[in-house]
Amino acid sequence: MFARTLLAVFLLTGIALAQGSLPPPKDGTTIYVVEPGDSLWKISGRFFGNPLFWPRLWEINPYIDNPNRIYPGDVIALRPEQPDIPVVKVEPKAHKVSFEDIEPPPPVYYYSRGGTEGFITPGEWEHMGTILTSEPPKILLGTGDIVFTNVGSKNGAGVGDKFTIFRTSKPVLHPITGQRIGYKVQIEGELEILEILGKRKSTAVITSSYLEITRGAKIKPQVPFVKEVILRKGTQRVDGFIVTTKNNTELSGKGDIVYIDAGEVNNVVPGNVFSIYTQPRKARDPDAHKDVIIPGSLIGKIVVLEVKEGCSTGIITESSRQIELGDYVSLDI
Repeated sequence: MFARTLLAVFLLTGIALAQGSLPPPKDGTTIYVVEPGDSLWKISGRFFGNPLFWPRLWEINPYIDNPNRIYPGDVIALRPEQPDIPVVKVEPKAHKVSFEDIEPPPPVYYYSRGGTEGFITPGEWEHMGTILTSEPPKILLGTGDIVFTNVGSKNGAGVGDKFTIFRTSKPVLHPITGQRIGYKVQIEGELEILEILGKRKSTAVITSSYLEITRGAKIKPQVPFVKEVILRKGTQRVDGFIVTTKNNTELSGKGDIVYIDAGEVNNVVPGNVFSIYTQPRKARDPDAHKDVIIPGSLIGKIVVLEVKEGCSTGIITESSRQIELGDYVSLDI
């Protein structure tokens, strides 16, 4: 009972401190440039002697949207009012710096489901192996199931190696030209090799499943998943079209994965942003007795997550109306 009372007194005291005014920061420092591993809790403890002052520190830095997300290079004010020439305390010695001298961190797009978005490839069977069967035999497989694959020592596989499980769809046809541009690769899950049984045989466990997995699914060595991309403007004009979607739907919106017909050959890189426009259309001018072209309207934005030779995978980050296959896209420069 005494311990609980003591803890309550400590917490109430801490809350009162955090809600009160900040004491003068140690060493007369006015602003602080965030370093890797920093948090408002650590900064409050370092400069004010009490980490519970972090809510007050957050209050005088209103540009911080989320107190759990501060990044190296961010500037933290340690006083409610900034002097004309702020001073940053930098070990081992101090130097003066102005806000103009501090380069802000680049904008970043975070994608929590990185690795599940898939892509378009020109080859139909771009893979290293296949899931042969499972133990016990099943039609549908999922996380935790033990499977047998046809990769082994001949492929250079070893215990602990991780593979992506995928399937290729029927050919993807361009919605405008009708030409075949490749095959959509649908990511179904991941597996890890448990034991090498021969030159072309191994036991594995499915560690993640995003869709229903069946015998015959293809596997290929896993590559690092894209969890975040630094947003970059393009260096040249690139135009294209939305050719298909991850979910095989005609209409898409914010948060949906789409594929566009521009890629490495167009110098597209992850983090590029494409604007989405409706297709230009004709309208009859009765006074001029002729058709005129009405330009397309801006209806959304796409952030590129992964780039292949002739196509890119992106996520719709903005949409003012439904996005359709064949909508026109143009790289922001």
